[in-house]
Amino acid sequence: MTTTATEREEYLTIIASTAGEAMAQFKGRGLDTEGYSIAGKIGRHQFALVAGDTTSELFQGGGMFAATFRRTVSD
Repeated sequence: MTTTATEREEYLTIIASTAGEAMAQFKGRGLDTEGYSIAGKIGRHQFALVAGDTTSELFQGGGMFAATFRRTVSD
């Protein structure tokens, strides 16, 4: 997607235990009415938080499902 100088893309990622929970949040929060659409596949992810030289694994275990959504907004 190409944006103009007065537009920018915004992203929102929902992390949940299941893909169904992530999509329920999308619907429940009304993100479709705010102009968001799915940006790619929903899948199981491992997450790490990096702060300087320190890395912490988030959500220990088999990973969580992440669903990323995007919209284009005017500046």
